[in-house]
Amino acid sequence: MKKTNILIIEDHEPIQKELAIFLEKYGYQVTVPQQFDTVVNDCLKEDIDLILLDINLPVFDGYYICREVRNHSDVPIIVVTSRNSEIDELMSMNLGADDFITKPYNTQILLARITALLKRTKKVSEEENIIKCRGLEVFLNRSVA
Repeated sequence: MKKTNILIIEDHEPIQKELAIFLEKYGYQVTVPQQFDTVVNDCLKEDIDLILLDINLPVFDGYYICREVRNHSDVPIIVVTSRNSEIDELMSMNLGADDFITKPYNTQILLARITALLKRTKKVSEEENIIKCRGLEVFLNRSVA
């Protein structure tokens, strides 16, 4: 079965790597664009199931990327940014973002928001939200073992 693919659009490499390692630990496939001038096309690939999008980016800002993606796709978008004003959140949501979370963030809360959004948009199967280790199964969607 295909893993859920999350595209991380973040130009700060330490945050990018931290997010990728964290999400891969929870069974997600992670894609990180190598160039920011083609990032809108990267977002529109069929295998992308969710986008984590920063606002402060080189070439195009997150607002532009969000608007362009939303014009062509309904892929879920969570804005993850250090910008924490109400106007930034309002602009993000008005341009089509599905959620908004500010840095620094709690990784477990971010994971819960990702899981909830994927579940609502039917981009994740029940089987993908099971972690198995030495006979123990943890069902992430139901928070039970």
